[in-house]
Parts: sequence; C-alpha cells; structure tokens
Amino acid sequence: MTAFAKGSRATLLALLLVACGRNVGSVPFTSAGTNRATLPLAAGKVAFWTDIDVAYEGTATLGYEIELSQAGRRVATASCDALGKKSVELGWVSIERMDFHSHRGTGKMLCGATLASAGPTVVQAVLTLGGHPLSATINRADLVVKQ
Repeated sequence: MTAFAKGSRATLLALLLVACGRNVGSVPFTSAGTNRATLPLAAGKVAFWTDIDVAYEGTATLGYEIELSQAGRRVATASCDALGKKSVELGWVSIERMDFHSHRGTGKMLCGATLASAGPTVVQAVLTLGGHPLSATINRADLVVKQ
C-alpha cells in the first residue's frame, strides 16, 4: 500500500468521524419506559443515534418518542425507529434465524431535531417495544445525542 493510500484512508476516517458529530450524552435504557437526561446542547441540528443490544422472537418494533425542553418549555420533538434503516452503522451485527432476531451496535437513526438556542436541554425519551414479540430481551437500548 502506498503512503498516499494510507493517508487517504486516515483522512476518510477523520471525515467520517467528524460527519458523525460529537457525542453530547445519552439517555440509558435497559427496558421499555421513560428516562431523561439534561445535556448542554448548542443551537442547530441534533442527531439521534441508538446504541442497542436486543433480542426477540416474533415481530417487534423498538422506538423512541423524544421531547427536548429548555427552561421548562418544549422546544423540539422527534420520533425515531431503533430497528429501522440507519444512515450510519458502527459495529452493527444482526442475526435473523426463523423467528429469532438479534441486533447489536450503534447506528444513526433517520430522525433529528433543530434547536433555535443553546443551553441546558432536558432530553426526555420514551422507549416503546411493540409488535407483540413472543419474547424480548433489552440488554441496552441507549439513546445517544450528537451534534
């Protein structure tokens, strides 16, 4: 491999990491329900990622309903599909055998929000498990917030 090729790969990796955004914080989940975190968000676009380790039998959906609040006022909302298509997947592994499904990894979901102003922002998320799976295990389903 030439020095140019090595340098090009390093540049591409650096650009990919910049394009992914800076990890501002996360809202942790180990089961369906509601959780929140206060994060120092800047004005502008907010990207939502999922960091999951889940397994289920049958049909399932896994989604986040997100509300962003500043100074007690709701300033943005988003609905995200943790098992749906991702624009970026890192370390993603999916296993599908008959009715058994397992998904593990980090992925940028096709949802987001835009904030008009910077400041401490309460990120409240509701994680819902639907689709009537025969069984389901959520080892981790963290909502990751990046800018």
